[in-house]
Amino acid sequence: MNIERVVEALKSDPLLFSLAEQHLSVARTADTGPNGSSSAFRDDESVFATLAKMTPAAYDRARRSEAKRLGIGVTALDAEVKLRRRVDSSTANSGSGRAPVLCDPEPWPDAVDGAGVIHELKDAFDRHLTLPDGASTLLAVWTVFAHSHDAFPVSPVLAITSPEKGCGKSSLLMLLGALVRKPLPTANITASPLFRAVEQFSPTVLVDEADTFISQSDELRGILNSGWLRSQAYVVRSVPVGDDFEARIFSTWSPKVIALIGKLPDTLADRSIEIRMRRQLPEEEKRVVKLRPDRLSEFEPLRRRVFRLAGEWQAPLRSAEPELPEGFANRLADNWRPLLAIAELAGSEWATKARDAARLLSAKRDDASLREMLLADLKRLFEDEETDRLASAAIVERLTEAEDRPWPEYSHGKPLTKRGLAKMLGKFSIAPKTIKLPDGRTAKGYSLEDFEDAFSRYVGARET
Repeated sequence: MNIERVVEALKSDPLLFSLAEQHLSVARTADTGPNGSSSAFRDDESVFATLAKMTPAAYDRARRSEAKRLGIGVTALDAEVKLRRRVDSSTANSGSGRAPVLCDPEPWPDAVDGAGVIHELKDAFDRHLTLPDGASTLLAVWTVFAHSHDAFPVSPVLAITSPEKGCGKSSLLMLLGALVRKPLPTANITASPLFRAVEQFSPTVLVDEADTFISQSDELRGILNSGWLRSQAYVVRSVPVGDDFEARIFSTWSPKVIALIGKLPDTLADRSIEIRMRRQLPEEEKRVVKLRPDRLSEFEPLRRRVFRLAGEWQAPLRSAEPELPEGFANRLADNWRPLLAIAELAGSEWATKARDAARLLSAKRDDASLREMLLADLKRLFEDEETDRLASAAIVERLTEAEDRPWPEYSHGKPLTKRGLAKMLGKFSIAPKTIKLPDGRTAKGYSLEDFEDAFSRYVGARET
């Protein structure tokens, strides 16, 4: 056999010889065991070790047949291989990292109901997270989008933002990672690894802590921007080929989630759909079921159903022309069109819910940290004045007197105005109204009760 000569040639390398010898044993004894299994695979540990040393592409091709041969599920085989790759990496201590293991889930064996799957997804997000209105519907549909990504010409980034830390962004990313296709989580990434990982694995990229690095890298932002439109989702790089360099094309086309404090750079924000997380109130924290990182495997059956659904819906999604909410045009319409197409396939109820979510989540956002500073200053102002109502004019006058705050030069060197105040507070759903002042006069202003929810979430009793 040719493989015999290969083994002889490899004897000088113990590792390669061991692998080749195992494959020779498989070739010699194939079809000799019960149910077509090989006697070489009776020692499960040696099989897991061999599979762990394969390249990701080779393993992806072999995993289903080997799981069947071993009489175990594909998910169990993935876990065994992942464990041994982790052990190999820590034992080798080479400092060169380890290859990602990114595989598609095993499709659910039976036909699935689209509306039912999306309902399950929405329930999962609602059960474990405190979300703004419409967000759980968006997340349910976006999860299906991540599995059916290649059916669409546009890939909207899912932006998970918050005004401050502790608002649940990482928990949301963790849950998404348990439900999407080929999750690739990272808390920091540079341009080159990103497009190389996308080219090799077509993963769902889950980026956390993006506020710590994304604004400093023009190249990274350019690559993320390029991945929005499928026909332009490429970068060209020069790579070594033999003794020379040649141009190579790398794909940037994959689903992406980016979580950060604050807001995305403008060009990337235009290509995104934003979910703005809020800090939980005590009663909200009691309502949700805390995610357990060691129990995320419980979502695997649902992920398998989503994967099956996405495969069945590929063809109709490619030609879908969903109804858009009134006023949606240009990039806003492009971002929502794939998600509304998925919702419409699930039925009229989900189509309506998705359009409502689109309206709720599509408002423009200002700088979040500045707004929280405003809330803290207003809380102090209500306390200093010992009142439950303040006129807009009085608020602006007091705020712009503080030389150590941004309000005297709030807008291009000019002080904060009543209109600017109303615009910032409008992001917290707080609007000016006619109030009666202690001296009997009426004026446009604000009541303390209007701020109760915002103060509880972002200021409370904390030191400001």
